[in-house]
Amino acid sequence: MNETSDSRTNVLSLALIVPDDKRRRAIAAATPGSRATIVREFNEYLSPDGADEFGGRGCDVVIVDLDYDTARAISLIEDICTRNSSITVMAISARNDSMLLRRSMQAGAREFLVEPLATEAFGEALTRASARRPHQKKAAGKMLVFVPTKGGVGVTTLTANFALALAAESGARVVAVDMDFQLGEIALGLGMTATFSVVDALRNIERLDRDFLSTLLIRHSSGLSVLAAPDEYSFFQLSAHESATRLFRLLREEFDYVVVDAGACHGHLQESLFEMADKLYLVTELTLPALRNSHRLISYLSSGDGGRRIDLVVNRFNSRHGDIDEASAVKAIGRPVNWRIPNAYAAARAAQDNGVPLALQNSPITKALVQMARVACGKAVVPEKKSGGGFSFFGSKSLAETVET
Repeated sequence: MNETSDSRTNVLSLALIVPDDKRRRAIAAATPGSRATIVREFNEYLSPDGADEFGGRGCDVVIVDLDYDTARAISLIEDICTRNSSITVMAISARNDSMLLRRSMQAGAREFLVEPLATEAFGEALTRASARRPHQKKAAGKMLVFVPTKGGVGVTTLTANFALALAAESGARVVAVDMDFQLGEIALGLGMTATFSVVDALRNIERLDRDFLSTLLIRHSSGLSVLAAPDEYSFFQLSAHESATRLFRLLREEFDYVVVDAGACHGHLQESLFEMADKLYLVTELTLPALRNSHRLISYLSSGDGGRRIDLVVNRFNSRHGDIDEASAVKAIGRPVNWRIPNAYAAARAAQDNGVPLALQNSPITKALVQMARVACGKAVVPEKKSGGGFSFFGSKSLAETVET
């Protein structure tokens, strides 16, 4: 066992329990000195009594190797977490094994690291560990909910790509939540596969905390976190809307922006989303059924204080074609259009089939969503110059007609 001391308080203190000397040196080499410092190293698994000493020595993080002796490692993780709940235990393995991940998390580990250690992933884990310290507090994040006026209006595509654009424009922590329990597609549209889902969170609401939540999330290469819909078809029905309230309260504590695809939510769950939302993006299109439903939803929301939080988004907008023009639609709904998303069906379809999000490509849809994201995080809309001179806002008439302030 090697022991060092460190008097700095602005970095995390780490202990390594890694019997293999080569692996222990590799982890030490990957540890960013500006974020964390190693204060203790162990070349053997500790006895149950030895797990008590970390709290007294002020360790913030303990990294435990799972591969040398998995059973002893899992038992040690449980001992440390039982005796020192304020410590973040990170399990590390060369196997990216979902069953091993589950076992370590059930024992109390809050992070699962896979070798070789990726600098970005390790840094994100340390950031989360730092945020767990009691003195770290922040204001609740904003909740932005995308609501479809009917099936097939493209709400999932807009939600996923808006969330990506928001993460890029804000530089903040953003999570996308897929509330379509039966056939949600946000993860698929981002080219990702989820092991756990939002249903796992709601089914285990009594044990839901930031550590359990972190095991349910998947992370896109862009930095966006995703709480996905179930991969398999599910008949899950929420028994009490308090569960959703608790879930989204926790998400807002952990993230600066919570972007929600309301999907096929109905009843108390939809009502909860409406009540909690800081902004409701009502997604419609210039068709009679969608516009009729838009009017019905706006009438319902306007009966309370929800009307002022609505942005009306017209998807697949084409000012030159269509049986219903925008002026007629606005007159029928009784509310101006806030955002127009251009009709680029081929690009959207190709992105879905290839698993490459539109927000990572240069398309008219991307440009419109970036503008929405900029406004959402408090930035100014940037006009795009037309090739023939003057400015345009992706087919809209003027800034005043595009954004309601």
